[in-house]
Amino acid sequence: MNYPVWEAPAPGLWIAAVAILHVFISHFAVGGGLFLVLAEAKARREEDAALLGYCRRFSRFFVLLTLVLGAATGVGLWFTISIVHPGATSALVQTFLWGWAIEWTFFLAEIASALIYFYGWDRMEPRAHVAVGWIYFATAWLSLAVINGIVSFMLTPGAWIRTRNFWDGLLNPTSLPSLVARTLAAGGLAGIYALFVVSGDRDPAVKRKVARLAGGWILAMAAAGPISLWWYLEAAMTAGTPVGSILGSGGGGPLAAVRKALTLAGETGYPAAQRAFLAAAGASILIVLILTLAVLLRPGRFGRIAAGSLLLSGLLAIGGGEWLREDLRKPFVIGYHMFVNGVRLPEPGNLPDRPPGSPEDPFTIDRLAESGVLAASKWHDLPAEILAGEHPGVEAQERAGREMFKILCSQCHTVDGYNAVRPLVAGRTVAALDGILKRMARMTGPDGGPLPWSDWLERGSRLETWRDRRMPPFAGTEAERRALAVYLARLGGGSPEEITAAAATAAAGARQFDESCSPCHAAESDWPIAERIRGRSAAEFYDLLGRLEEVNEEMEPFSGTEADRRALAEYLESLEP
Repeated sequence: MNYPVWEAPAPGLWIAAVAILHVFISHFAVGGGLFLVLAEAKARREEDAALLGYCRRFSRFFVLLTLVLGAATGVGLWFTISIVHPGATSALVQTFLWGWAIEWTFFLAEIASALIYFYGWDRMEPRAHVAVGWIYFATAWLSLAVINGIVSFMLTPGAWIRTRNFWDGLLNPTSLPSLVARTLAAGGLAGIYALFVVSGDRDPAVKRKVARLAGGWILAMAAAGPISLWWYLEAAMTAGTPVGSILGSGGGGPLAAVRKALTLAGETGYPAAQRAFLAAAGASILIVLILTLAVLLRPGRFGRIAAGSLLLSGLLAIGGGEWLREDLRKPFVIGYHMFVNGVRLPEPGNLPDRPPGSPEDPFTIDRLAESGVLAASKWHDLPAEILAGEHPGVEAQERAGREMFKILCSQCHTVDGYNAVRPLVAGRTVAALDGILKRMARMTGPDGGPLPWSDWLERGSRLETWRDRRMPPFAGTEAERRALAVYLARLGGGSPEEITAAAATAAAGARQFDESCSPCHAAESDWPIAERIRGRSAAEFYDLLGRLEEVNEEMEPFSGTEADRRALAEYLESLEP
């Protein structure tokens, strides 16, 4: 809202494409540095000229890949996130200004030591050359540690939410388990890249030496990786991330969530996160199989096909892991601070007083419910009369709804492409869509009851999302919510005449069904109501509506009036199974 919206197809995929490639290279920049210096030290200690020659060739590949493509994708990532999500980028820069300065210092030392290492093969004493290699690895790992702290902060900001303290944010609940997992991944990637470089070597003896060395690194990563994953998920769950709900298990610990994700048996949860986990797990298993069957069983004869397959499997494993990490924090882009659409939660009341004269944050969800999203956004061309509600017709509402979709929804959804919204809203009425928008997310207290957004920091509170689909709550006024529902209904095929007629003629029971029940029980939904109403009377439906949470814990209690309840019961009785 404070920045213009870049209307590109699937903006989130732009970040994913650049980020996954960058992570795949940057983690190799850490693990590969350690592999190089240890392999060189081993070659010099054993006076192995062939292995030393391989290290020299490997260093050329290493420097070209990490310092050229790695740096280019790093700059590209900054450019992409600044365009796609400038609000979150600005928040991270301001929160961790000195963290970025520290990281850039390490990065400068990393670049310098990498170049000295590569050009120093014939110019430096062996001991000095190895020392430079260790300097490179130390600075590369420290750079990873700082960035890891900032990235893990986006999932679990921890005490920073209450203190706004730099170190509370950097040393957050998942920073250490995440750092261990990334270090292990860096070591595994070093082994994969090492095999890829040696796969074209014509000397079988060198291939066998590197295969044994690199294979050990990969197998060690494969053995320790699941332990670090369990630690990471446990830390995230302890910090309040609903890992079980996202992966479809509902409750239980990390193992229950992992089992459910591996079987894809959950009717709830966030499908993208579940598929990402399955991709990462499958690719990791594939790495071990290819390594064992195509490399370790024939270490002197494996070639580019086997090594290339390992490389592609490694990319898929890293991509799935990064995708899962991103999806675990949804609907936030910064946990319990900023939603993916830039809307923020209210600031805790215990923060230091604002400087005199500084305005309150106009982009918090409670403020936007009063002032409106369109009034807060300066990057649209809607006429003042539409903003003032002076043109309540369908065309004016559709135009306002299109802007609401662009501001609140386009970070994750497109109209017809990736995460397309048109198929999701096809055939739905305005009332049904308005009902979905009202229940997309809410803050609940320890007793499960709703909390006002101003009390979201109450102990035991949690954010509940509709069917665990991890969408942020609607932000804006009731009129803006209606406008967005009209726009979505038009995308779904509803004509202006149908929308106008439905609003004027809908019976009370049908309207209640559309608003409260159709998101899950319409004919085109996952659980059509027709299969569940056979032989029931209005009195039975009336009784069921009073205890929905007993019938199925996934259903919300009925929140309408007594008259609404009776009207809905009579409407359900009138439906033909």
